[in-house]
Amino acid sequence: MKIVDKIEQDMFNAMKEKDADTVRALRMALSSIKYAAKEKRGELDELAIIAVLQKEVKIRQETIEEAKKGNRQDIIDENTRDIKILERYLPQPLSEAELDALVQKIIKETGAQSMKEMGKVMQVAVQEVNGRAPNNVISQSIRKFLAG
Repeated sequence: MKIVDKIEQDMFNAMKEKDADTVRALRMALSSIKYAAKEKRGELDELAIIAVLQKEVKIRQETIEEAKKGNRQDIIDENTRDIKILERYLPQPLSEAELDALVQKIIKETGAQSMKEMGKVMQVAVQEVNGRAPNNVISQSIRKFLAG
């Protein structure tokens, strides 16, 4: 089952159960996915949908950090609930060790030896990781091995 279909089905079930938090979080996620598809002028593949959901989680994490500064526990709680709901639709994240091992394998396969070849490694790594780590984390891992 596609991620979008699963989100829509879960939102429908949450409406039946009168679970307002889940309905709100899933509506926002669907809205972001549809907006991204409209910007792209076409359907999003699963990897692009995962990227949109990761972006939504990141936005909520940033909101939590700002709410901590303002001592707004209500906002912190709401965004923490949203993150837990959205994480159900994301693939199991790679550990740092797993990501580093994968990046080292890709560097060896591509024959990259300097930062100039980072783009080539990044392109392969994003496909291999398949949404199980954010692109900025992948990039940091590649830099660690190419710069060092």
